[in-house]
Amino acid sequence: MLQATRRPMDTVAKAASLPKFGADKLGNVAILLLMVVAAVAFAAGMMRMVSVLKTRTLIASVQIEGDLRHAESQVIADRVARVAKGNYFSIDLAAIQAAAQSAPWVDEALVSRRWPDGVRIQVREKQPVALWGAGGLISSRGDLFVPTTAVNTTDLPILFGPGNKGTYVMEQYRAMNSILRGLGMHIVELQLTDRMSWFLRMDNGIHLVVDQVDTIEKLQRFAYLYERQLKPDADNITTIDLRYRNGVAVGWRVQKNMKAGA
Repeated sequence: MLQATRRPMDTVAKAASLPKFGADKLGNVAILLLMVVAAVAFAAGMMRMVSVLKTRTLIASVQIEGDLRHAESQVIADRVARVAKGNYFSIDLAAIQAAAQSAPWVDEALVSRRWPDGVRIQVREKQPVALWGAGGLISSRGDLFVPTTAVNTTDLPILFGPGNKGTYVMEQYRAMNSILRGLGMHIVELQLTDRMSWFLRMDNGIHLVVDQVDTIEKLQRFAYLYERQLKPDADNITTIDLRYRNGVAVGWRVQKNMKAGA
């Protein structure tokens, strides 16, 4: 008796095959891993280096430069030392500049780092152009300051005025002196009163009085009048009052019957 035999199925399920990496793909992966490891190692090295630099670059020296005739380097250094904290990278240059410029004679300070552990400060000294009151000075910028050292002030004019008017008085002094210099006169003393009147003492002994109304215009009219009428009698003049709209009042050492008009 013949038995039917079962033939194997023509269709057989095949197991899914895993993708195979070629040599080039494996090489790329290896390179990528090496780059990541190198980057991590580099970052760690940089962090260690920065940490070491911070501890080894603490500010150890402050160099002060400039043509210093009155400003004292030690005074500047003492003030800077209060704020010169930290290392080469973290130190606050703006704070150092402010500290240096707070010294009485310092007009301007330029601050820069100096590798590896120093700070360089270039100082420009204030130039006094006038005395202010009893003991102060006014700089060329119009700043009022009190000197810490003795200064030869023989040739400086003396300015007076309300405490908050230093810059304004200095500006008016320059404008007035510019006009009077053309007459061969220089202001040796200028005072602004609380009522805003001006009293001027000239180097030839003449005193001028002028108010705040059209001050410069009145001085210009005086200059015109002085050149054409008053100059020949300058040695006999004590005061000239310019507080009039259309004229001046002249005070004489020896009285003269003369009225000066503008």
